[in-house]
Amino acid sequence: YRKSLAIDKELGHKEGMANQYGNLGILYQTRGELDRAESMYRKSLALNEELGHKEHMAAVYGNLGNVYRIRGELDQAESMYRKGMAIDKELERKEGMAAKYGNLGILYQIRGDLAQAESMYRKSLAIDKELGRKAGMANQYGNLGNLYQTRGELDQAESMYRKGLAIDEELGRKAGMAVKYGNLGILYKTRGELDRAESMYRKSLTLFQDIGAKPQVEQVQGWLEQLRSDQPGK
Repeated sequence: YRKSLAIDKELGHKEGMANQYGNLGILYQTRGELDRAESMYRKSLALNEELGHKEHMAAVYGNLGNVYRIRGELDQAESMYRKGMAIDKELERKEGMAAKYGNLGILYQIRGDLAQAESMYRKSLAIDKELGRKAGMANQYGNLGNLYQTRGELDQAESMYRKGLAIDEELGRKAGMAVKYGNLGILYKTRGELDRAESMYRKSLTLFQDIGAKPQVEQVQGWLEQLRSDQPGK
């Protein structure tokens, strides 16, 4: 990304610069470096606004919303999602709408509004199915799994996680697989199936290590340590 960005700067190729800033933002976000991610997204957004590239603006608003949501700045996150959604609807960008519905669902779930969250997830999933967007479907199955787990509907949650995991495995999406293995581990621990929980956590940990997602690696290591303390004989 840095090599590409340097060439784009040399050539004054603003569209390429905007793309690389956005890519760097995604990379930093994956690493958990949220301030650097926000800085890259803001640079990308400014260039896309200058160029009048509304489609890319909508995507960057969504990415900024994710950064704010992770930080717990939920009102700011919702503002970013809504700005992106407005552009997506104007341009009839169904893929973007699906992503924003999913993100809004996560936000509502954090706020405890589970009915509204489920509505958003279902809207997103319906669009993804219509478009054949398997990655999006995998994400929404995971989100629905989280929602059902929060409600204590563990069989329904497991079904959603498994549907999402199958798609992630088909597509080779390590990050998605890692998240779902971790969520299945939490589910099995809740059921008291500690050996199955450990197996899921270990699969999740290996995948997060593969992609260099440090915050997630530390989180899953914590889960494993807690699990071992629950199993004194291990």
